[in-house]
Amino acid sequence: MATYRSPMDTYGVLSAAGRGEELEEPAAPGDPSGREAMRRGLALVRAYAREDAAAVAAALDGADRAAARQLPFVAGDILRLVVGIVMSGPRTLTPADVVRTADTIAAAGPPHHELAVSQAVRAWADGGGADLRAWWPDGAAAAHGAAVLAAALAVRAWGRGPFLGLLETFDEVADACDRGGYAASGLRTSTR
Repeated sequence: MATYRSPMDTYGVLSAAGRGEELEEPAAPGDPSGREAMRRGLALVRAYAREDAAAVAAALDGADRAAARQLPFVAGDILRLVVGIVMSGPRTLTPADVVRTADTIAAAGPPHHELAVSQAVRAWADGGGADLRAWWPDGAAAAHGAAVLAAALAVRAWGRGPFLGLLETFDEVADACDRGGYAASGLRTSTR
């Protein structure tokens, strides 16, 4: 997943740039800290989808500074992917469904983020993108918030098993890329 600078939209995370603060350049996707952030971001979303508090903590424990700075971008990328897929299909869930699921999922996170994440999801469900920005004041909160919202949307729309299967596929692609780049992963690199 590519990382990039962008202020939060209605579906993403609030970066420092969105609050008028200076952001450091994101690591390149092939950079070791970028790969670590991608793996930790996937692990964070997976941990919330499983409602596994120990795995939520483990996804963040020991992250180097560069990877920790990337986590909000990675979680935001996963969230944007989930939103894009969910919104492109038939609308079978309501914002209230997502809020209920997010409240349950958020309980797996650190207590000091749980309330803010739950309130941010409610703001998102009410269509209050501007309000959502205020609930995620730092990178860690943004990573937790995006991970919870991504997991809640996906679990509610597709079910826990299918979403966890999708995350496993992402892990397999990341492993293949680590072993030898896109050519070894079997991904098409040309349009011919």
